Amino acid sequence: MGKCFVFMLCLFPALMLGAAGQRGDYTGKCSCTALSQCPSSLKEEGSMDCTSSQARCYYVDAETGTVDGDGSVTHPFFALEAVTRLSFNPGDSILLAGGQTFSGTLHIRKFAGTAEHPLYISSFGKGKAVIDAGKGSALLVDSSRYVLIRNIEVRGDGRLKGNDGSGIDIKYSTDIQVDSVEASGFLWNGVGTFGGADIRLTRIYAHDNGFNGIEVSGPWSHKEVHRVYVGYCVAENNPGNPKIKDNHSGSGILIAHSTGVQVEYCEAMNNGWDMPRIGNGPVGIWAFECDSLTIQYCFSHDNKTAPGARDGGGFDFDGGVTNSVMRYNLSMNNEGAGYGLFQFGGASDWTNNFIHHNVSINDGRKNSQAGFFIWCDPYNKSVPLRNSYICSNIVLSCYGHAVSFETGYARNLLFEKNVFVLTGSAGRHTGGNKVNSYLGGDRTKRNKEVTFNRNVYWSSVAEKEGIPQRAIKRDQTASIEKRVFDIPVQVEVVQIKELMDSFFHP
Repeated sequence: MGKCFVFMLCLFPALMLGAAGQRGDYTGKCSCTALSQCPSSLKEEGSMDCTSSQARCYYVDAETGTVDGDGSVTHPFFALEAVTRLSFNPGDSILLAGGQTFSGTLHIRKFAGTAEHPLYISSFGKGKAVIDAGKGSALLVDSSRYVLIRNIEVRGDGRLKGNDGSGIDIKYSTDIQVDSVEASGFLWNGVGTFGGADIRLTRIYAHDNGFNGIEVSGPWSHKEVHRVYVGYCVAENNPGNPKIKDNHSGSGILIAHSTGVQVEYCEAMNNGWDMPRIGNGPVGIWAFECDSLTIQYCFSHDNKTAPGARDGGGFDFDGGVTNSVMRYNLSMNNEGAGYGLFQFGGASDWTNNFIHHNVSINDGRKNSQAGFFIWCDPYNKSVPLRNSYICSNIVLSCYGHAVSFETGYARNLLFEKNVFVLTGSAGRHTGGNKVNSYLGGDRTKRNKEVTFNRNVYWSSVAEKEGIPQRAIKRDQTASIEKRVFDIPVQVEVVQIKELMDSFFHP
């Protein structure tokens, strides 16, 4: 039986390290044209000023400020508390001294700006300012319009040390941009939004939080959060929320209850390992109850789940996802499947999704043992996974299967022109031939509503051991053809488009 190799990765130092070696300093690091293809309605940092007769810049500096300061550049406030008592006008700025730490919470309520004159919250001087929220949340934006948050760091005491908040928590607000922010040490989200519309989250480094690194969500059953862009973000080591004992926690990036979302050039790794329950679990980058969502050019690897728990995969279109696309992503070395296609009990329709040109490498070592995992809660089998196309993907698996089913109820799912290469199998696997079991799982894998057509199959272990390559009964148009791919040992997220081209257009 072939040996299963686990490849160590270099975690893209260009994204993770700033000029001074500070993690999460992304400013100026990603000038890719894709970011400009989803333009912000807010003015950029260089155009922020206080020349408007009604606009002011409020400075906070713990070294030069005084208790009776007026917030001007010559007489700055001493502490964050002074800012929380203010009412703001369109075009105002809140500027915190870079390299300094400010304790407390900044709460913005019912601010109404414009595209030309948003409220601007950032650092000034050298380095990033830090808001240390202790046991609470660092920056709250509630029922507001046109707020731009950039170039700050938010910290909590830690998910196991009494924190009960989120780093940046945005509720029922529109035209919001969060850029070049680091968020860590919070029980809930590093950066989270609930409700609202027209939200951009870019160059965020969210790590060591409990519930999620980054979450976009809204009220149940409406998919009412519209027009969201998440790009060039990193979600690392968000292990789980010790307070949540009845549902998942510990995901990297989660999108829910939204319509018109684009997630691209993001990385999620080493999340989910301390979820405090056995049951449905975390995923690196995933979505549920969404419409018109695109996840593309992302890298999700080395994600985990709790001992004895489910999931822990790379990517997932979960219950209620419709009219959505997952393409040109790389999943690697996750405890769960590379790509989950799931329908949970009580979810709305899961239909008309297109999953193409993705790569899975050695995923599923703990759950599913497969690149693709198909699951539908039997409670919801009357509203199963349906009418979707899974094509032109590549699965390289040393754990036993390319595709696995568990109560995989489905209607009109087509797997076509994929490449499935088995390089080994786990000794504990007992379903089918250990060397040639491309399709695994329970009896629902025989569902005639799931079609396999013109896929390429190869077992390198069978070749090595002189075992004949077995015909695939489910795929009468199959090609048994040797395919060899170079396994990447260094993955730079902003260059993942070129990496995907090397897989699909060698």
